[in-house]
Amino acid sequence: MGKQLVEFAPGFSAYAGGVEETHFFYREIFQDHAYDVAELPENAFIIDAGANVGMFTLYMKKKYPSSTILAFEPAPETFKMLSENVELHKLKGVELHECALGAEDTIQKFTFYPTVPGNSTLVPEEKEMVREVFRELSYDWADSAERMYSTLQEIPVRVRPLSHFLQGRKDLKNIDMLKVDVEGVELETLRALEDVHWALVSNVVVEICDLREGRLDALESLLRSKGFRLRTESPPWSPSEGKMFMVIGHRDVIAG
Repeated sequence: MGKQLVEFAPGFSAYAGGVEETHFFYREIFQDHAYDVAELPENAFIIDAGANVGMFTLYMKKKYPSSTILAFEPAPETFKMLSENVELHKLKGVELHECALGAEDTIQKFTFYPTVPGNSTLVPEEKEMVREVFRELSYDWADSAERMYSTLQEIPVRVRPLSHFLQGRKDLKNIDMLKVDVEGVELETLRALEDVHWALVSNVVVEICDLREGRLDALESLLRSKGFRLRTESPPWSPSEGKMFMVIGHRDVIAG
């Protein structure tokens, strides 16, 4: 779907590709406050891993105007809209990076779904598993899955470790919020984060699919090993068979 300027609320518009999907993201973030998991300092340092067109970044900048946000999005079309939304809303203190996050610096094949760009992924087999689950639920779910995933493009994207972007930053004292929604490479992204940067993270929110069984347990084990107190929730929009989870972690960090 092509780019559209969409009014999501009176006085609030943004560019979107998958309009229906972006309306969902708007409701989840702005109305349901899915990421209001902690009070952050006014000058919060925030990482948006899997930024899509920027709804999370726009929301956090509205809530914390003095924050610094690093936003990562690998899909070229989506990244362009992310950049245009940052410009449209005249945001300052936002750094945009056109790449995926993962375990190492490489080029990988990225599966892009034009109808639902936010579901685009380095791990298309996970989306096929979601598709199979939807097919088994009901006709409506099956029809939804077909519309979402039937059209795709495969494109090469750059993948880099998150720590690459954090090394040597003089403004980096704490990471007040690490938001990770990277469609299948959550563990790879977090395992590659260097200990010196883990030590700065006070709040983490990770969306993960556990259809490849064991990934949720592995994620919770990793975060607990870093000292986080966890709360794991299943989003209200997700059928239980879909095994979608939001893992929220908090930890006390001594200010740098």
